[in-house]
Amino acid sequence: MKTYQILVSKHFTSKTKLGEVLQKVTSFDFKILADAAAKGAVWFQKQGKGKILRIRSLHLEMDPKDKITFYYDPKILSIPEITEADCLYESSHYSIWFKAAGVLPQGTQTSDHTSLLRYVERIRKKDVYLVHRLDRETAGLMIIGHTSEAAAKLGDLFQKNKIQKTYEAIVKGQLERGLKHTINDSLDGKAATTHFEVLANDETKSLLRLTIETGRLHQIRRHLEAYGYPVMGDPKYGKGNKNRQGLQLLARSLSFIDPWSRSEVVAHLESGLTLQNNKT
Repeated sequence: MKTYQILVSKHFTSKTKLGEVLQKVTSFDFKILADAAAKGAVWFQKQGKGKILRIRSLHLEMDPKDKITFYYDPKILSIPEITEADCLYESSHYSIWFKAAGVLPQGTQTSDHTSLLRYVERIRKKDVYLVHRLDRETAGLMIIGHTSEAAAKLGDLFQKNKIQKTYEAIVKGQLERGLKHTINDSLDGKAATTHFEVLANDETKSLLRLTIETGRLHQIRRHLEAYGYPVMGDPKYGKGNKNRQGLQLLARSLSFIDPWSRSEVVAHLESGLTLQNNKT
């Protein structure tokens, strides 16, 4: 990746279109620059101070005092953008979507075209705000806010553990069917609680249903590895748990009281994980 940090006044003394500035500094073809900007690789800071924002149109005029940052990573920019995602629930305040495994919840500084947040913004033509995260490798349900107020209210529900989340995981090792257990091992010096129940098993793997009371980094994955039953397909945690299907962790359901309607909202994926065809 190459990073271009540009103070417009070093190249132009009057207002100039973004495309001209970038072409002057990088010598890239206009088509390459337009594609990179559309995918979220270009940022600017008005008058060189204040909030740094993505800018997508090369036709916008830049003031000489503006600062531009262009993160050029051709490998990332060549990754296809998301072309579809399922919406399970939608209101004027927020919506609930299925995030596929491998999809980023939100963009990075180099781009956002492969993120669910950007997909929803493009398709629905609405403002989007991150409410909570799922690991890139994890599939499942995500809530996206459509106003800053909605994101704050829903984020507060998560903080206060008022949104019930149910996960499924396939782990390495045979656990007794029907077993219920709670893992209370602290993570990063903070309390962390994970509950699970064994739904099914075979000779080498077990299917679990899980709920969590805290939201520590990689909590389920780290807790299950420490317990001795790592999640199948986990690229970071566990040994001997690799497979062909990728990380076998699914955020399957969400339920909470809508802060606006005061009615219960339940979102649940019809299909969950299965042990069949789950091979190492």
